[in-house]
Amino acid sequence: MKLKSKFLGEKARYITGAVLLLLAIVVLSLNSMWVFWAVLGIAYLIGGHEALQIYQKIYGSTPSVWHYVGLIFVWFLVYLTPPVESVFFVGMFIIGYLAYRALDVSHALVFLYPTLPFVYILALFKGFGVMAVVWLVVVVVSTDVGAYFGGRLFGNTPLSPSSPKKTFEGAFIGFMLASVVGGLVGLKYMGFLYAFVASAIMAISAIWGDLYESSLKRRANIKDSGNILPGHGGVLDRLDAMFFAAVSLHFLLRTKATLEVSL
Repeated sequence: MKLKSKFLGEKARYITGAVLLLLAIVVLSLNSMWVFWAVLGIAYLIGGHEALQIYQKIYGSTPSVWHYVGLIFVWFLVYLTPPVESVFFVGMFIIGYLAYRALDVSHALVFLYPTLPFVYILALFKGFGVMAVVWLVVVVVSTDVGAYFGGRLFGNTPLSPSSPKKTFEGAFIGFMLASVVGGLVGLKYMGFLYAFVASAIMAISAIWGDLYESSLKRRANIKDSGNILPGHGGVLDRLDAMFFAAVSLHFLLRTKATLEVSL
């Protein structure tokens, strides 16, 4: 009875999760660069706003209108140009300007996190097609679902001081589930063994991403990055694991492509 009430007590989380999953299915099934860029862009601007509020609490760097102008400018630029290179290009000028004015470089942190991870998700779609993003989503969702339910059912050992509620048992179950399921989805790009290893790396990255976001919130002394998603918190709360996993998958696919050309 206690276990049942524990699950039923988070109905809002399940409903929101189902709606988000349905939205992802619709957007990915359309397989449209413009639609994907626009929907991801909305999440990016909300996530950027959440990050600016977190950085303000940690570093005291008050957001200005120019932060938001910069976020919008970068997102339009990455649609037209190589995504990852665009962020570093713009970031170089921003950091240079801050150094010139002897201002706090923490003002530029939002262009590293979450801007860069968001751009890596877009780069996956641009460079490797919709199935790469499907693979990413499947691995991250499997990791999250396995860790959540595995932790609730079998969790006993705390995983990290950054997030005391997460357990080693839950993380391990999520890792194994994501590795197997992701290995099957990744067959489009490579054999099962390599897809299994790639999915395992993504699963570990997803766990790191979750813990990184938790550490930021702990430093800012807040529970959630926002409140736009009932039962989940903010956009960063929902996408933190996907951020790090996207960077890993992009690296793995680019490395594979480079090696195939070289060899």
